[in-house]
Amino acid sequence: MRLYFDALTEIGPFAHKHPAERWSLGHLQEEMVHCAIASAMVFSAQSRLYDPALGNLRLSHELANHPRLHAIWNVMPDVTDEFPSPDRLIQQMREYEVRAASISPQTNGWDLFDPASRPLFDRLQEERIPLYLSRKELPDFPTLRQLLEQWPDLPVILTGAIWSEQRFLLPILQRSRNLYITFDHYQVHYGLEDLVEKGLEDQLLFGSNAPKMSMGAHRCFVDYAEISESAKEKIAWRNLAKLLRFDTIPCPGEVPNDDAIMQAARLGIPLPCPVVDMHMHILDEGLNGGGGSYRMKNGDPKGVLHLLNRLGCHSGGFMSWNGTVCADSRQGNACTRAALDQLPETFWGLGSFDPTHYTPEQLASEIPKLYEDPRFIGMKPYHVHRVPYDSPLYAPWWEFGNKRGMYALIHRVKPDFSEVLALAERYPRVHWVVAHCGGSYAVADMAIEATRQFPNIYAEIT
Repeated sequence: MRLYFDALTEIGPFAHKHPAERWSLGHLQEEMVHCAIASAMVFSAQSRLYDPALGNLRLSHELANHPRLHAIWNVMPDVTDEFPSPDRLIQQMREYEVRAASISPQTNGWDLFDPASRPLFDRLQEERIPLYLSRKELPDFPTLRQLLEQWPDLPVILTGAIWSEQRFLLPILQRSRNLYITFDHYQVHYGLEDLVEKGLEDQLLFGSNAPKMSMGAHRCFVDYAEISESAKEKIAWRNLAKLLRFDTIPCPGEVPNDDAIMQAARLGIPLPCPVVDMHMHILDEGLNGGGGSYRMKNGDPKGVLHLLNRLGCHSGGFMSWNGTVCADSRQGNACTRAALDQLPETFWGLGSFDPTHYTPEQLASEIPKLYEDPRFIGMKPYHVHRVPYDSPLYAPWWEFGNKRGMYALIHRVKPDFSEVLALAERYPRVHWVVAHCGGSYAVADMAIEATRQFPNIYAEIT
């Protein structure tokens, strides 16, 4: 079984926490057992939010009897007499067997490139101590590039980058071999395949941001990647172990409550159960990007279908990207129709219509014409038009769908669920599938309440 060494976890109290959010050492350990994670690097939220020096020591004491867990210390310059000198810091890190550091210059309020910061970076570079840096702590990517160039022998682990930042990040990764990235938020279509193909497999680290986020979901990103087993092992644990100078890591114990689905997921093989994906965007044939800042390698029908087959998903609803995000509903519907021509008949389409560019008379003509194609069975409006879905401008579409018992996948315009509740009551034969209900606990709470009120409201859990 492939070992997993999680490069990024965080425990401890933090601000604006939802009551259901997981945060403790016990929560982290439960997730590790459930997902068969062998070891983990652990950061303390209190090292960033309160006093770093005190928070670091408390973290190390909390982890002292847990040999699978290794502390990440939050560090900063000593110029204000709040933090140990660089030499004293290194001495303490040796005493507590701490092998990695982190910086939070935005949160903790200090300048990366002030001369007072140089002794800290010089000392960390001299010791080759891996340095964690969250994307949230960077004002921009030129700042990251400057840091890497000034300290070229300092290993920097970037966390929290997102998929729309690929065009900034890829060139820096290719030039700066002292930069490493985790995939806690960097969930990219064919992401690992692309990075490995570009020769970057030694700079990639499995990191989940557990227990706030799921270790299992992040495992799937590696387990289902079409890369060599050697590359998977590097990403799963060997790259991090090498950075931290560990020769090996302990094997995880048996997974309790294991079942056939979990076993298939760990093996990266098609799931042994029906899987229906209600929310899939598609690009035009041959495209690798969706405009704006969005890069989606192999985002056309052929590329998407290949991934679906690997997962064991053989049914679901497709909608365009350009007809929703890019606000070109006519071309978007044509894109979806072209995709359906290439996809198995178990997949269907969702149409998009725009009440701001087209008149009610135009929509009254175009809506029934689109749905003459029996492969189109869903409705996909989008919030870029800034028209609430319960506006009269959308009424002709909803009335059409209500007569036919169709479903709508909606990405809410309003921050609450008021428009969803109004629509569910007004159009009871429409099945209202609300997108992204797993985006936060607060949204999940509203979705739970809405589904309890109306049987024709459904929560889509991305």
